[in-house]
Amino acid sequence: MSVLAILHFFIDLCLLRRAPQDLPASSVIFALVVVAGTLGSMLLALSAGEKALVGFLQGLLDIAFMAALLHVILRLVDKPARFLQTATALIGADTLIGLVALLPLSLAAGADETSGLLVLAGFLFMGLVVWGVLASAHILRHAFEIPLMQGVFLAIAYDVLAFFVIGGLTQGLS
Repeated sequence: MSVLAILHFFIDLCLLRRAPQDLPASSVIFALVVVAGTLGSMLLALSAGEKALVGFLQGLLDIAFMAALLHVILRLVDKPARFLQTATALIGADTLIGLVALLPLSLAAGADETSGLLVLAGFLFMGLVVWGVLASAHILRHAFEIPLMQGVFLAIAYDVLAFFVIGGLTQGLS
């Protein structure tokens, strides 16, 4: 699978047109999305005024935490064979949406408090948060064979849990 085909797959996945099982179970693709996800986290951190090292560590911790939790849950529901495709899909979708989030962050960085750009950036960012939850829910619904709304609940629960766990672990690095 070429890099362009992988990128096209993740765009379709984020648009809910493809499912994680459509992606080959490949440790090479998994490694590529882990590297892309970590670099994306560094870019997001830099654009938010943080140190690149903070973004790097937060990205790695997020991936490791998600992978560990996903591994445990897939084992509990007796679907461990779905781990590689599901983890790859979750990391890749999160990375793609995170890179798109650079647009509202760059709009906000150049705006003053009286500018409508700040409000626009906020709405765009919130839209990306909702899109990210839906993309994750779509992936989780296929992985666990559950309704989309249960996937939404799991995606939101994970985001809240990860926010506190990863934020707590990297609190003193800023």
